[in-house]
Amino acid sequence: MFYITPTPMSWIIWIVLFVVPIAIIIVGMTFAYYEKIKIGIVIGSIGAVFLLVSLVLGGSSAYHNYTHSSSYVKAKKSYKLEYDNKQKREIVIKDYTGKDIYKYTGKFSFDRKGHGLNLVDNVTGKKISIYIGDNDSVIVTDE
Repeated sequence: MFYITPTPMSWIIWIVLFVVPIAIIIVGMTFAYYEKIKIGIVIGSIGAVFLLVSLVLGGSSAYHNYTHSSSYVKAKKSYKLEYDNKQKREIVIKDYTGKDIYKYTGKFSFDRKGHGLNLVDNVTGKKISIYIGDNDSVIVTDE
């Protein structure tokens, strides 16, 4: 797959990819305007093919950069966790000394608001509410 990594200077590559075929098409149209129809059509066709190739390469690059961006990967994982009930997780709550206070493994969803942590098991439907202190740590690992 063709792609151009977005950098501060990559706009120059994009300009060249799109301006050169358009310039070739304009040259071909100019030849056709001045009564050299065959040469104008050939040059214009070459420019049109180059423009089409540039559009396909640009679409490929945009698709690659979009699907490999961190925000896309994060959103994809978030939707998978939200709508796929088969995702196995482990949650560990530790106190300020690092000692495990609570540990739970299974297929569950969780919601944390303030000092409250609500777990809902996706298999049994059992709800678990946990109060977390100021110095406690919550570690959720998706397997």
